[in-house]
Parts: sequence; structure tokens; C-alpha cells
Amino acid sequence: MMFPKDRTVYANLNTSFTSFEALITDLQERKLTGYVEVAGPGYTGTLLLSEGEIVNAQEIEGDRRVVGPAATRSVTERAAARDGIINVYSAFPDVVLLLHRLMDSRPLYRDLTSAFTSLDRLIAKLRSDRLTGYVEVHVGEGGAAGIIYLAGGEPVESVFSSGTDMINGQDALNAIVQAVNVGGGSFNVFVEAGQQAVAGVPPQAPAQEGYRAELIAFWEEVLSLAESTADSFAKPGRFLTAFKEVLVSRAATYPFLDPFAAEFSYASGTITFDALLPDDFSKALGDCLSDTVSKLAFQLKRADLEAKVRSRLEGISEKHAAVIDRFGLREDVQEFVA
Repeated sequence: MMFPKDRTVYANLNTSFTSFEALITDLQERKLTGYVEVAGPGYTGTLLLSEGEIVNAQEIEGDRRVVGPAATRSVTERAAARDGIINVYSAFPDVVLLLHRLMDSRPLYRDLTSAFTSLDRLIAKLRSDRLTGYVEVHVGEGGAAGIIYLAGGEPVESVFSSGTDMINGQDALNAIVQAVNVGGGSFNVFVEAGQQAVAGVPPQAPAQEGYRAELIAFWEEVLSLAESTADSFAKPGRFLTAFKEVLVSRAATYPFLDPFAAEFSYASGTITFDALLPDDFSKALGDCLSDTVSKLAFQLKRADLEAKVRSRLEGISEKHAAVIDRFGLREDVQEFVA
């Protein structure tokens, strides 16, 4: 987490010459609301203060992140070590309260990329779900990064860091969006513990749920055979890239395919679907497969690709006849599966 700062109270205090206990006492007397940051090689620890009282803490060392009382103790111990740096910043009370709530947040979406998702659309999704959390943004190859904090789905604060420069507020939000539009990026979304998305929940389909494993196994085989056939005419991964692009384009018709919903995914011949199977599950995958093969036939200049895929899928309907007949899937798959 990157923290938005209002103004600098103390900058670059050396831990070797600073009594941390006296510093905290001074901030308590001032009733400071903001942050105390302790930094050293590969380490950053931050105490959140509200009216001079420590309300939460975070420390980051390499890939390790610790929050809460354990982080408070560790940051205090680090502040007594030699040759560290201490910075103190003030911040707006509502921002500190929000950060306190989000310190123990949980991941909702990970590793979304601008190649398949739009930052604007992601924010619109979080707004419609009225989620409280934050979006981590990593921009292109240049190392720039940003964070967008949301309360009830509305962006309330942002931070953007590019090199040694860091900005807050609306200017930061504008800079994040512009940087992603120019250089692309990836996004991670975290939400306050206890929250879950409320929109886009697929309808229950108890009949299909009873044959969930068989139905998913059928589509895994169909997709993996189509994938290996298409990739035999191109470098590996070409089918998966096109298929993901089609999922995004079809998400308006089939909401459970929306990457923001994080319910459906396909990779390495395996389907993951973290919801009850909707009635139009097979219709959606049949449409997406058709779109993907058509897209690749055009891109690869292979007019025979559809015929090649159909040939590869010969006999699959007999193998999976029970599930196809039970759910009337022949119309959904007849374009490729005879």
C-alpha cells in the first residue's frame, strides 16, 4: 500500500540520532493525524496515527508484508537501529480512517491486465458493487505505480509514483489513467475484509450442478482439442489470447465471463468456474469457441481452420453423449461437434 500524504512534518531524521520514543511523545502532544515512516535498505515500516495515537501499522520487507500489533512492535524496534531514516507526514482524518479499515484487506482480483481489461471499466464495476478497497496499478515497463482508494465504490484518494516524483489526489488519478492508456499496465484489487461483490451473481441451476464435473469435463476436452489444433498453425498461446479477448467481448451478453467477476477462467486445458453453473453456460462457451476460431482463421489466414477443428472434434459427441443429451447441448455445439 502507498500512503497519500498531506504535508511533511519531519523529513529524513536519522535513526542513529533520533529518540523514537521522544518523537512519538511529541506527535501525541500535537495530536497528529498521519503517518510515521521508518525506512532502511529493503525495508519500509509505517505507523498510522489518529489524534496522536497509533491505530495500525504496516511493514514491508521484500515480499513479506505484516500488519497490526506485530508490525507496530517491529517498526518501533527498527526505529532504534542505526542509519535508518524517519519521515513524518500529516494526512486527512477520513483518509487515515479508511486506510485503517483497509490494512487487513483481502484480494478480490489479481493480475488483471490492460490487454484484456479497461481500468475505467474496472472502476465502474467496483462502483456498481459499492466496494470499499483499493486498486494497485503497475504501469508498463517503466516502474511507475499508482493506487486508487475507494469508499463505497467511489474513488476518494489516489497516489501516483513515477521515479522520485509522487503526487496525490485527482491529479494522481488522472496521471494513473493516462499512464495506463499510453503504456498499458496490470491491476490488483483488494477489498475490506468481510465484503464480497453483490452484482453479476449467476442464476442457480441445480439440475446442471448435479452433473457439474461431467459438463465441465466435456468443455475442457472441446476447448483443449480446439486449442491444440489452432496452435499447431501458430506459436503456442495464440488460441488462449484470442479466447480471452472473445470472453471480454462476450461479457455483456454472458456476465459470468466478465474477467472482473473472476468466476470463469480457462488455462492449460482446465476450466475453473467459481459459481453455480448458469443455464446458458454451454451456449456461452459455444459462442465463444465459434468467435475464437473465426478470429484466428482471419488472423492466421487459414480458411480451413474451422474444418480442421471440426475434424479434430469428431467422435467427441459420442464420448459425452449422456451429458449432451441430458442438457440438450447439440444446438450449442453443432457447429463443431457432430
